[in-house]
Amino acid sequence: MNKYSIAERVEVDIAYPVLYKIEIGKKYYLHKGKRLEDSLNKFLDDLFRGVRANEYKGVLHKAVDYCKKYPAIHKVSVNVVFNGNAEELLALEDKIYLEMATDDNSLNDTNIPPYKPEWMLKTFIKRCAKCPSVGIVYGEEMVFNYCPKCSHKIK
Repeated sequence: MNKYSIAERVEVDIAYPVLYKIEIGKKYYLHKGKRLEDSLNKFLDDLFRGVRANEYKGVLHKAVDYCKKYPAIHKVSVNVVFNGNAEELLALEDKIYLEMATDDNSLNDTNIPPYKPEWMLKTFIKRCAKCPSVGIVYGEEMVFNYCPKCSHKIK
């Protein structure tokens, strides 16, 4: 439960992930998720938890600081940027992140690269025929839990 209400519900195709901007006052936060409603509610819960905390050091720190500075903000609006396949979504997010680096209205921390969920990567990165389970890294032999080529978990 959080104090934020959504100004207007947006319809999207639930078969595809969604990239959207959450407008908080005069600023915005770029976010993505598998399902818009679930992702948005989790974001708002995390934001409210950060606002209630004495000290917050997570990836939402700029949004939390902004909401602490303006505690009267209680309504947010959502603008869908993209609703489609994961590969195009991640490419568009990277492009927007580069533009946001100079945007004063962005609440994203552009020093931290955007998170790329494993379920999104699995949809378009093809698995190796045989993933290497060991290799030499910095001169030392290492056992891999994840393939260094395709990022899939090695069983």
